[in-house]
Amino acid sequence: MALFRHPIYGLYTYVAVFYLDAPNRWWGQGLPDFRWSLLAAVVTAIAILRLKSDPARTPWYKTFPAIFLITYTIWLWIQSPWAVDPVLHRECAIIFTKFIIVYFMVYRLIDTPLLGADFLLAHVLGCMYLGLVALGTAAPGGRLDGVGGAGIDDSNTLGMHAATAAVAGAMLIFVKRDWRRYAALVSVPFILNMVVMTGSRGAFLALFMGGLTIFALRPKENTRLFYTLAFLGILGFGVVASQAFWERMQTMEAAVNKEGTLDNSAEGRIAQVKAGMRMFGAHPLGVGHRGFATLSSQYLDAAYLDSSGARSSHNTFISTLVEQGFPGAILFSMLWLWVLKSFLVARRWASAKRPLLDVSVMAATCSGLAVVFIGGQFADFLKSEVMVWLLALLAGLRLTPVAALAERAAKLKGARVGPPSLARQRSAR
Repeated sequence: MALFRHPIYGLYTYVAVFYLDAPNRWWGQGLPDFRWSLLAAVVTAIAILRLKSDPARTPWYKTFPAIFLITYTIWLWIQSPWAVDPVLHRECAIIFTKFIIVYFMVYRLIDTPLLGADFLLAHVLGCMYLGLVALGTAAPGGRLDGVGGAGIDDSNTLGMHAATAAVAGAMLIFVKRDWRRYAALVSVPFILNMVVMTGSRGAFLALFMGGLTIFALRPKENTRLFYTLAFLGILGFGVVASQAFWERMQTMEAAVNKEGTLDNSAEGRIAQVKAGMRMFGAHPLGVGHRGFATLSSQYLDAAYLDSSGARSSHNTFISTLVEQGFPGAILFSMLWLWVLKSFLVARRWASAKRPLLDVSVMAATCSGLAVVFIGGQFADFLKSEVMVWLLALLAGLRLTPVAALAERAAKLKGARVGPPSLARQRSAR
């Protein structure tokens, strides 16, 4: 269907493969050992080549997130000769090379707010599936691991990933009036329950900040409905949260007010940041992917190391600073400054009373990136694929002129619309 009807079928197949994760499910053990995600991505990328580009839309490779991904990937390959763990570093460089393809697919195919809402719904439904899988999965030590599949199988990453879907689902419930609203409404409780099962303090705080971002960027229409949904969401989270979950969340208080005794996890994060700064001072060009963990035994006390005698940084920026040096840290900082600027654009959209769907999808995308950023202060999410999805959505929303969106809508209705003026394009940007 991607080759003969439309490439978007290939994109949704890719998303489905990402969540179904056949090789690690009991029902997929007998399936052929294909590179399922790579196969779906390659077919989709080939199918996209026959699509005619939209002259009113910025080419994908000129968008800032694409420039970041391409430059960061080139730097990763340049670092290969001096990486302290060449094997893991090469795997990271390959993953980022794939991320460029993923960004290209999402940006090229999701070119309207309506398609953006549908793509976010696919993300929400995928996380609901993981939530259903989690219901029948034991959580040793109170932490849910091994459920999410490739790239999101640990509790911290899964919790953050699910939190991005929770905020997206909340906005879909608010904005949609058809079956998508009910699909999101059914999905969100399962997703929130999965966040609780991960027991991730970073994911909980990221979810909270994502909710605040939604509040700040929300559309001004139907305020009463928004507050009602917000209340129901808080109530639902309180219902699914366990006593053990709240006890774990309370350990964050010690890190804030310095009262009581920090648990080894919270105290260790502080020690890891300090160790990271010393590593950067000794290796300003970076030590390559997973270099922090490789060198951790030389910079951290044994009390902060795990059973393997190593420890990761548990902070995305510190990992970038240590492993990709000052070039990587500069690129990483510039990316998030661009995201922050996008938040201001989203705020202006809400104040200017842009169409409800546009503002809502923009708010959901920005809130998801807020979740990734806040969660990244407690874990290393540099290789988070959901961040690539959201960056592509955000770039597409920001850089598609309002006049071009109106033209597409009119064409769907069979009307004839003249080309958008340059002044209107500049104003929309």
